[in-house]
Amino acid sequence: MKHRLPLLALLLVAALALPLLSQEREDRTLLSWTQMRAIINEASGERALHHLLEMVPYPRVRDKAEYQGTFRESEVMARFAKEYGYSNVEIETFPTQGRSWFASQAELWMVEPESRKLYDVYDVAIAIVGNSESGDITAELVDVGFGGRAEDYAGKDVKGKIVLGSASTNVLQRMAVFERDAVGVIGYNTVRPASDLDQILSQGISANAPQGKKPGFGWAIAPRVARELAMRLRNEKIVLRSIVKSDFVPGEMETVHAMIPGDGSTEQDIIVSGHLYEGYLKQGANDDGSGCAVTLEMGRTLIRLINEGKLPKPKRNIHFLWVPEISGTRAWLQKHADTAKRIIADLNFDMEGLHLSRSGSIFTMNRTPDSFPSFLNDIGASLMDFVMNTNKERVQYRSNGYRFTLPITAPNGSNDPFWASVDKHYGASDHVVYMSQGIPAVIFCTWPDTWYHSSQDTPDKMDSTQFKRVAVIGAAGAIIMAAADDDMAARVAAESLARGTERMGAAQRKGLSYLTDLTDSAAMANAYREARVTVSHQTNVEKEVVRSASVLFLNPEEAKKKLSALETLVDQRGASLQNEVKAFYQITAEQKKVPAAEPATSDAMAQAAKLIPESVGGPGGGFGGGGGGGAPGQQLAPVGAPQISAEERAAAQAAMRKVPQHMTAELNALLTRNATRKRTVLEIRDFLSGEFEPLPLEDLMGALKAREKLGSLKFTEKPEEPKPAPARKGKPAKKP
Repeated sequence: MKHRLPLLALLLVAALALPLLSQEREDRTLLSWTQMRAIINEASGERALHHLLEMVPYPRVRDKAEYQGTFRESEVMARFAKEYGYSNVEIETFPTQGRSWFASQAELWMVEPESRKLYDVYDVAIAIVGNSESGDITAELVDVGFGGRAEDYAGKDVKGKIVLGSASTNVLQRMAVFERDAVGVIGYNTVRPASDLDQILSQGISANAPQGKKPGFGWAIAPRVARELAMRLRNEKIVLRSIVKSDFVPGEMETVHAMIPGDGSTEQDIIVSGHLYEGYLKQGANDDGSGCAVTLEMGRTLIRLINEGKLPKPKRNIHFLWVPEISGTRAWLQKHADTAKRIIADLNFDMEGLHLSRSGSIFTMNRTPDSFPSFLNDIGASLMDFVMNTNKERVQYRSNGYRFTLPITAPNGSNDPFWASVDKHYGASDHVVYMSQGIPAVIFCTWPDTWYHSSQDTPDKMDSTQFKRVAVIGAAGAIIMAAADDDMAARVAAESLARGTERMGAAQRKGLSYLTDLTDSAAMANAYREARVTVSHQTNVEKEVVRSASVLFLNPEEAKKKLSALETLVDQRGASLQNEVKAFYQITAEQKKVPAAEPATSDAMAQAAKLIPESVGGPGGGFGGGGGGGAPGQQLAPVGAPQISAEERAAAQAAMRKVPQHMTAELNALLTRNATRKRTVLEIRDFLSGEFEPLPLEDLMGALKAREKLGSLKFTEKPEEPKPAPARKGKPAKKP
């Protein structure tokens, strides 16, 4: 018996080792398992959480000295970066035209029918709305319901009173204070009023009142409190007292920069980004203290592993930039234009740390838009797949035991499976600024965020296991690009080529569904056209994706020539898929007893094929904007735009809303670049339809005409194609 136990143990170890080996072959990414294990062992979710707790222990009321000196978050990031061995650690300030508002005291009281404090800025920092005017005002409360429409005020005298409404506070200010002489507003607009009655949304009002008016004050309160007030107002008179002591200081933006230097062998850099500030009142733990905290940990992990020889030394500088969202990135890139020209990719981390199962969230990477194809998407997808597959229990590997293949968990974190998703482009974060300067960029985030932009975006919602997993993905992605030699560049190109095959198959599947979903046989030829558009679109995108990987080779121009052979094969694959679509179209047409006619070109299509639309500094500014491109119909016209009536403006905005919101970021990008690209209206329609779903040509044309009316777009005629030279007698005509 003494001798059998070790033998059984050895057999057991051997039995367990075999599936592990098969899994190592199955679960692969661009780095080796040895390198991935080194990153996993070093990256600390707890350290990332500690960074966050140092920066945003709770939503604080900043004192005046902090506005006049250095902000706490900047000091924390710079101190840790220096401690961890980053190079070139620097806090930079950039002046702004605006002013920074802050409140040293803010209290909201009910004085009738009872004495009761409702809110205090030291209890809920964002309850007092930014830009509220100093004053001690007691006035009667009036409920206007929504408060964003003129009819909400019908029959109600709000002059000299405080208005309660569910519209945003800036809308309430315009409708009640500026137009009807109320003294202040109380708003309870929130993202999820049905699921969280105690959540207060971060809001603002304007500090600039029309001539002869005052800005007044604003309070943002929880729906539960608002409902109580509204119910009591049915039978009681309620009088409130608002006490605000506020001030303005000269505005400035504060950025923190650090780097891991490359070996000087290339003139390329990469950048890892997150935003420290989204205004100085809102201090979001997840949005985006978490992104800054975890990217700081990524750098620490890389520095140690590079120094220990467990990861290769980077060839390219790795910059880490922590900024005021969007405006700070833009200012830093403008100041450091020489560095900006060197940057070949940005990994942007915005909202990273949520406990996924608690918040019902998925870790998401939003790709670059199809107008900006890039290998970067495939690096991110490869790493996310690796972490997701090795951090869930899989029945086919249960002989290993009921566990994760390669656990990435933190001592004080969750043991949840890792659920991740790669989604289409979404704007509204710093990655859009990089793309506007020609730098491919992706954003990683946890979504949905139950506590987004609210009083409840606090550190207790964070999960150190989630932080660790994000740190692993980010550190691995950064070193793949920073240390890439020709061998790694080839691996990346292969990854993009193979994943491109999957995307082309998905595009064909989507296109074929247009045929199979048909209920109207008369629309079959158009459905066939849409299917062809979808496959053609994805084919063109994938050729550019493969080409984009050339930047990672030591000789990018030479690599581009070599990779062109793969582009030819992508074209052949696309042609094969189109042949399959055509064959299926013929089968379906025969089944429905209609002719398999080729799609006809309508007069509207012929006209759209002649017009080239071009942005002239109007909506969206290229990539990004709220909601991934700006809410349709809400974009601002440029300075000097033609003056039109309110009715005409409303009609134009309605026409612009015909383009779905999820397409507007891409449409803005296409229009901004069209000064050089010269796509026609029809080509833009086909591009958007191929990337998303069929967009009616009349809807796009109406939206573009509306932008033209608002002064943010112009049309030019496409030059006619040169006609072939007439054939000489006895000789064939020259080819054009």
